[in-house]
Amino acid sequence: MGRFTTDVIASCAFGINGNSLKDPDSEFGRRIRTILDFTVKKGLAMLFAWFAPHLKTMFRLKFVDDETNNYVRQIVWSTVQYR
Repeated sequence: MGRFTTDVIASCAFGINGNSLKDPDSEFGRRIRTILDFTVKKGLAMLFAWFAPHLKTMFRLKFVDDETNNYVRQIVWSTVQYR
């Protein structure tokens, strides 16, 4: 169900073929999983973002790593330019 949902999101939101059903280790699927995987560091970042944003900034905590962030931004901007 998760791979199907990933393909639907890729198709509807970004207009790309996520290809998660045929290739469980597709790049889009891997990137989305890294965003959704819970870690203690992400939990702290979320907690600090809600209750103490200055601490989140001070400790430089992020929800998404830079590589995944750049990948998603590139997909979004290419979709905006295409449309």
